[in-house]
Amino acid sequence: MKLTYKIILGILICTFIALYWSSNITEGEYYRRHSPDGQYSIYASRDKYFDMKIPFSKFGDAGGKIHLYDELENKVVGSSSIDMISNINELFWNEEELYSKGSMKNIKLPRKINTKIIDESYKSFPVKDSWNLFIQGKHYKVNEISHRRLAVSDENGKLLLQDIEYISRINNGFQVLNKNTEIEYYDAELNKLKNAPDTKTKCNEVCGNVTTYGLKIEETEKYYTLKKAVGFTNYDFHNYDAIDSVNKAKVKDIYFLNKKRKLKYDDNFPEKEDVIIDFGTYFGILSNQYGIEYFDSIDLNKTPIKVMRNNLYGYYNITPTIYLELEPFKFNLAKFKKIGPSGENRNGYVDREGNTYYK
Repeated sequence: MKLTYKIILGILICTFIALYWSSNITEGEYYRRHSPDGQYSIYASRDKYFDMKIPFSKFGDAGGKIHLYDELENKVVGSSSIDMISNINELFWNEEELYSKGSMKNIKLPRKINTKIIDESYKSFPVKDSWNLFIQGKHYKVNEISHRRLAVSDENGKLLLQDIEYISRINNGFQVLNKNTEIEYYDAELNKLKNAPDTKTKCNEVCGNVTTYGLKIEETEKYYTLKKAVGFTNYDFHNYDAIDSVNKAKVKDIYFLNKKRKLKYDDNFPEKEDVIIDFGTYFGILSNQYGIEYFDSIDLNKTPIKVMRNNLYGYYNITPTIYLELEPFKFNLAKFKKIGPSGENRNGYVDREGNTYYK
């Protein structure tokens, strides 16, 4: 390679690195507020040099990051990119994480928050059954006007949708259940579409300096031992700590959701650490949160995991196994058939939080 080409290539590489570095730099502390028990706070920082997304005119629509700050340890313990920093007002606390009704990645809490404290805090909200949706610079208000009946307005108060059962954001648009419990799709401006909107991600930010995780299952004479290591920026793990064990009795095979006995991931692309235990005629799913749950069969080819017990289906840790038929999720909704209280067949949809909507 000629010297001139090498110089040009070096300049291009340095330019790319500089652009990537600057795109991940944020500054400032905006909208800081505390968790219900006061042991955490959250705040937003906006992109410093430029916004990788559409440059909106309003300050609150600037892109940036949400940071979880540990008030007891006096340090930031988690961050997540967000399309618009004003979305911080749509974040909520549960026992184990900070979560969003939008597209922001949930942030795990180092310590749990007592659920009673959260419930008491949310009772003080002036409008609990109302939330905002943000997409591509658009701001919509969703109000629950009656049980399972929603109305959607724009930021000027103009009513755009009413008497719907459900709405959720999907890439570049929305998924809706209308008053007849039928799926409909809308674009970012809430224009009705014949088909689902394009779901290609236009920009996917990742950070190079992240925590990394390694898990493995080691076999001894009597036990399978689950071990975990934590690192930073690389996967060169040296020290694994034992975090759980499974007696080998009756176990035919054991593996992670990737169907292997080793698992590696980082904070940019989190993976579930659940362990599958194959007993030959039935299965167990081992998780740190729920212990072992047993099923007649499981389907790892679907996300989330579809499980079956006594010829009834469910989605692991989302629904009980109560459905005669349960289809794969189409975006945020899965169609089902179940037996009603009087023995009749009932059809409807279940969302990714386990809420059901009957036809």
